[in-house]
Amino acid sequence: MHTTTELQAIATLAARRAGEHVLANLHRRGDVNSILRTDVKHKLDVEAQETAMSVILSAFSDHAILGEETCDAPLPKTDYLWIIDPIDGTINFFHGLPWWCCSVAVRYKGQAMAGAVFIPEMHQLYEATCDGPALCNGVPIHVSRTDRLDLAMLATGADKWDLGEHAFTFMRRVSEIAQRPRILGAAAVDMCMVAAGRLDGYFESGIYVWDMAAASLIVERAGGRCDVLKAYPKHRIAFLATNGCLHGACREALLPLLG
Repeated sequence: MHTTTELQAIATLAARRAGEHVLANLHRRGDVNSILRTDVKHKLDVEAQETAMSVILSAFSDHAILGEETCDAPLPKTDYLWIIDPIDGTINFFHGLPWWCCSVAVRYKGQAMAGAVFIPEMHQLYEATCDGPALCNGVPIHVSRTDRLDLAMLATGADKWDLGEHAFTFMRRVSEIAQRPRILGAAAVDMCMVAAGRLDGYFESGIYVWDMAAASLIVERAGGRCDVLKAYPKHRIAFLATNGCLHGACREALLPLLG
């Protein structure tokens, strides 16, 4: 079994290399394979994933990799699973907003061992192992101590698979229970802000495992709590991350809306 230090070093290097590749190609923000009303399929997504995979496979050639861009490919049977989101917040990136990141995590027999979230344009690197603290640029971070939901700032998002009344049902509920709701457009970045105490919680009714694999570990090691509220086919989930103090209240308010 590899040490968490070894795994973290590769997770961090993979996230950094992927982010640096994208950062070096900001002039290609418009270089897409397709544009939909709810999504952008970007060529740099593919390239960033290939960059991260190259780092991982050069260190651990027999490990499995689940990447957003290759999520339908069969996975080899192995105890180690790496999970990559090459650009989380692709629409933000496409439009020139800096709120996007590269995320890499590794699990051993289903347990999160290490993760890294690199936010290139904000020059922030978030990291955690299952047996160490959560860090931002090498400095320990901690979730907020907000214990009143009506004074909390919660990030949320609109499920791209249903932008009608379904999405507004959740947004309306978050607006009702929190001091301020925010839709920022990159789940892993939002969760890192929870870990750093800049947001008090994050909820989305439809994200994917690669959106939260690294960031959820970072939240938990920063003292917060995370929950898969509902699981759907093809790696899709409803997910909640909070500072811990607000977790029960948020879960109670949002879980019934999932049906």
